[in-house]
Amino acid sequence: MLAKERLLYILKRLQIQPSISVIDLAKELSVSKSTVQRDLRILENKKRITRERGGAVAKKFEKTMSDLTDAPVLSKINENIETKKAICSVAAGAVHDGDLIFIDSGTTPSYLIQYLQNKKIKIVTYNLLILSKTAGTNSDVYMLGGEYNPKYEVCYGPITVEQIKQFRFDHAFIGANGVDTKLQEVYTSEFEMGALKKAAMERSVCSYLLVDSSKFDLTGLCTFGYFKQFDAIYVDRFPKGIKKSRNIVEVNKEIKTTDQTADFN
Repeated sequence: MLAKERLLYILKRLQIQPSISVIDLAKELSVSKSTVQRDLRILENKKRITRERGGAVAKKFEKTMSDLTDAPVLSKINENIETKKAICSVAAGAVHDGDLIFIDSGTTPSYLIQYLQNKKIKIVTYNLLILSKTAGTNSDVYMLGGEYNPKYEVCYGPITVEQIKQFRFDHAFIGANGVDTKLQEVYTSEFEMGALKKAAMERSVCSYLLVDSSKFDLTGLCTFGYFKQFDAIYVDRFPKGIKKSRNIVEVNKEIKTTDQTADFN
């Protein structure tokens, strides 16, 4: 069993039973106790479990997203459409003619295309949802290869990561499965997807997170980033009572301010 499969098994096991011993996990997974202890350390470092003497205890598993619990991307394409459009309409303002940009997987980043129609830019993506929206644009589009994943409508894997490393982006627009507003962590449901997001951010001058408020306080199997790594985090609204970092951009406020200025003029 692969390491990723063991981690998912442990998380699922703890959804059923709130605590379990290292000995029992070693037997069920047919691995050594030291292997189980190493897996538990990984999950504890990602704040998915609490390790106890001789075992582990469940921690917030009802909201943890993995490839076992995450829904197919096409089933989410019509969720929160206007909110996603609002986020992308403001975020697109960072892009100018001549830029090379990366657009991430997921439904929210795919809405960027309609706000980039008249800009002469180059777009790199592994998100197949993008291709259906690029007709009539002034953009050159580079579609990354790799293993096709129909659940997320992407190409991914080691080949895709290597291709990303060949580019140097001006802007990377990144999506996420979940955000912890208190810990300021950003999550995705699969390690492979997290690797792609990290690679794009590392190869970009500026990185932006596009996420609507329905993702707040959802967690995922893989922590791929932190608030401080983004030049701007575009959200529709931010929770009251929680300290807001300087890079948070509440697009509803941005749009309202723009509308008021237009009315005044």
